Formats: sequence, structure tokens, C-alpha cells
Amino acid sequence: MPFSNNPQAVYNGMLSGQRQMFLSSSLALAMIGFSHNFKKQSIIWLVKIIGMLILILSIFIGLRTASDFDYYLNNVKGTLPEYIPLESWRKWTYVSYTYSVFIMLIGLLFFIRQIL
Repeated sequence: MPFSNNPQAVYNGMLSGQRQMFLSSSLALAMIGFSHNFKKQSIIWLVKIIGMLILILSIFIGLRTASDFDYYLNNVKGTLPEYIPLESWRKWTYVSYTYSVFIMLIGLLFFIRQIL
């Protein structure tokens, strides 16, 4: 079966990955913030740890989405139709990388705050 190149499907997959990154990081930050509402210290730490794990997952999703989309754009340059705005699409990887770094900084600040 020959390989089929559908740039719109790849673009939609990239946007879906970014949406998952935004949603999971929002859930993680809400869990971390909400953890203070519990009375038992063990539950507070459990919710915070789960929140941090989801935050790490969000970072991973963002970095993989950007990396995979960038890989696709770099390897199909000559085969994309003329109407595909290649440079505009490439800028979406910067959104994923920037947001991932932003979430890393938030996670790092949270981690430092818990230690101090």
C-alpha cells in the first residue's frame, strides 16, 4: 500500500496535541492549587504529586507535538502543495516549545517553593 501524504491531517494532529498540552497543564495547575483544600497532609501531597506528574506529561506532549510536526515539515518540503503556508505552519512549533518552557518554569517554581 503506497504512502499517502495528507498535510491537513498532520496539521490537525498537531493542533490536537497542543490542545491536549493546554488542557492537561490546566488540570495539573488546578489540582496543585486545589490540594490545599484537603485536611490530611498525606492527601495534600498525593494530589500535588499527581498534579506534578500531569504537568510533566503536559510538557512531554508539547515537546513531542512540536518535534514531530517539525520533523514532518522538514521531510516533506518538496512534496507539499503550493497552497500550504509552510512558514506559517512552522511557527506553531514555537508555540508548543514556548508553552512547554513556560510550564517547566511554573513546575520548577512550585518545586522550589515546596523545598524552601
